[in-house]
Amino acid sequence: MSASTTDPKKILRELVALPSVHPEADAAGTVPGEAAMAAWMADHLRTLGAAVKISLIAPGRPSVVGVFEPMRKARATVVFAPHLDTVGVRGMTVPAFKLTEKNGRLHGRGACDTKGPTAAMLAAVGAWLKSAERRTADIRWVVAATAGEEQGSLGAQALVKAGFRADFAVALEPTDLQVVFAAKGVLRVWIAVPGRAAHGAKPERGDNAVYRALPLVQALKDELAPWLAAQRHPVLGGCSLNLGILQGGGELNMVPALCRIGLDIRVHPGCSAAEVRRRIAELVATHAPKAKVSLHREGPAFVTEKTEPWARRLRAVGRGWAAADWFCDANIFAAQGMPAVAFGPGSIRQAHTKNEFIEERELMAGAAAFGAFMRSGGGG
Repeated sequence: MSASTTDPKKILRELVALPSVHPEADAAGTVPGEAAMAAWMADHLRTLGAAVKISLIAPGRPSVVGVFEPMRKARATVVFAPHLDTVGVRGMTVPAFKLTEKNGRLHGRGACDTKGPTAAMLAAVGAWLKSAERRTADIRWVVAATAGEEQGSLGAQALVKAGFRADFAVALEPTDLQVVFAAKGVLRVWIAVPGRAAHGAKPERGDNAVYRALPLVQALKDELAPWLAAQRHPVLGGCSLNLGILQGGGELNMVPALCRIGLDIRVHPGCSAAEVRRRIAELVATHAPKAKVSLHREGPAFVTEKTEPWARRLRAVGRGWAAADWFCDANIFAAQGMPAVAFGPGSIRQAHTKNEFIEERELMAGAAAFGAFMRSGGGG
């Protein structure tokens, strides 16, 4: 548990000092994963008085759920859902695992995404538990700290599969204290285009997989991308296509036997992933008929109505409404019928950056906003 239960800066310092890089990313020699963060979180929540349950999504990768029962009969369950993991640290220009201060900014991996919002929320919870309002409150507050959010919301998926439900879910993300009530879904696919290897001095004896892939790459750019952009949603706008990876060959003196294309596609409720996959299959059949398409990841879009009572309470202590192109645990909760939003201090523009930071004043504003939200729940 942190040396403080109500000071978000002190809490953040301890969180940043715990490396929790997800297993697929560079961890600068530290042990990757979320186990240390989960142990800290479980201890902290228990000390605050929560009933804590730990569940594994994989060995060494726990999610932590802490439940604060009200002193009266609960009329609603509201969950704060931070994630335990961060992206990698390769190329960072500030110490990754030591909170450093400069010109009002607090730097470190996760300071913005999402240990800063987590520290603000935990400070608010700590203050709430000491307040007079708690004695008459009838809201069950839950902290569900998930593993694997940066890898496709693995922890949140495991929770909902196991039956986790709430009346309202707040995924902690750096949203500038705007209430993100809608976000795009994600579809990521691999396309493997085969060729035939040969010596680079005799290219005519091989079948260059990169050359085989080029007509398909051009069709993705000229046909699929414009079609996606034209699919408009009144809140989320158009869909998008990013060709994020094009890999072919391994040595200069060999004809490539394989070319891999990695696509990151963002969709909305008016454009189904199934339709996009059908169009990809058609392009592959036309331009690279021997290629194989495989699904890497698929996650739903969501839109929570602005009239939802808990969303309105959060909006009242925040800075307005917003929609997002990015994906987070709110998408997973909303797909299970739970009204969900993303919310927290800090700017998404600083997430995953080489000098990641959150402004100290924003961290404090976040703690105040979370506290005001908890008080707005009131009593029965």
